[in-house]
Amino acid sequence: MLVSLCVVVAAAAAAHAVGVSAALGAFLAGMVLGESDFRHHMESHLRPFRDVLSGVFFVTIGLQLDAAQILSAPLAVLAWLVVLVPVKILLNTLALRATRLSALDAWRTGIALGHGGEFALLLLGTVLQQHLIPATVVQPMLVALVLSMALAPLLIRHHDVLARFLSRTGGVIQPPQAEEVEIAAQTTRYRDHVIVCGAGELGLTVSEILRHAGVAHLLLEADAQKVEAARAAGAPVFHGDASRPDTLLAAGLTHAHLVVLTFAHAQQALRIAQAIAERRPALTLWVSCRSTTAADAFRAMPNVRVYQQSFAAAIGLAEQVMSTLGMSTELIEGHISAMRRRLDSSRFPGNSSS
Repeated sequence: MLVSLCVVVAAAAAAHAVGVSAALGAFLAGMVLGESDFRHHMESHLRPFRDVLSGVFFVTIGLQLDAAQILSAPLAVLAWLVVLVPVKILLNTLALRATRLSALDAWRTGIALGHGGEFALLLLGTVLQQHLIPATVVQPMLVALVLSMALAPLLIRHHDVLARFLSRTGGVIQPPQAEEVEIAAQTTRYRDHVIVCGAGELGLTVSEILRHAGVAHLLLEADAQKVEAARAAGAPVFHGDASRPDTLLAAGLTHAHLVVLTFAHAQQALRIAQAIAERRPALTLWVSCRSTTAADAFRAMPNVRVYQQSFAAAIGLAEQVMSTLGMSTELIEGHISAMRRRLDSSRFPGNSSS
């Protein structure tokens, strides 16, 4: 911790010596240290300093605001706010689309990150202190930035609704129809197959077992890097956003035997499950989830079977512990079966699938 503080102080002093803001130097030093192998150790020790100094930082920014100039130019504040948030959302979305992220996910992330940040506050505060730009220009910008940060909870809470609206209306970026055409062209031979949504570690494991068992299946994944990794492993993966009904239909949802959802994000999986239920109500759907709340939400849907990771991991661990203690296989299976029945009846009444 002492070394970290020395590095930050030295960087701040060096920045001040060359005529740059000491705060900017300390900020850059923090970015460098944050990428080191010791970042988690430093974070736990520096958390008290962070909490105190964060408050001081925002108080300092607040003291730099000139209420008279703000009240005299409310339209300028509104104009900067209208420019800042949409432009940042658009730039975020374009940058994410350049990484081959799906349009819907790019809009979601772009909207969630559409507010201003602390680094912008630091830069504007430095500009104001150094008189690099007239205060009549900087003050409305600073207020607009603070207001955009106040809008952050709303943007984050409603980012999915806004993203879906922009995707439906087209916005500036059209949905990736070419991916769906490619999927449909390559899956015409699939019948009674399994659609695995998500090519993460869990999805790849399911795919490998199905492949060895000779079960016809395919994977859908929106992350280009995961698609490349899955293809390198020999998995039948296609680049597409499973949250889009058109992508599911292109993957042969009409003729599929069942669908498996392996997403870590419960809300994303729930949206896909609802879209599938609207188009094929009788189709069996297996969902992997982590929390009990998410499991209850899925169990309320017809034809949905839930694999709760925490429950399955606990059962597997208990089985290994009893085996290590020398218990017989029959005794272990009896205890496990009894535990499954108790949990199913007490926590998930009316449902025996876990």
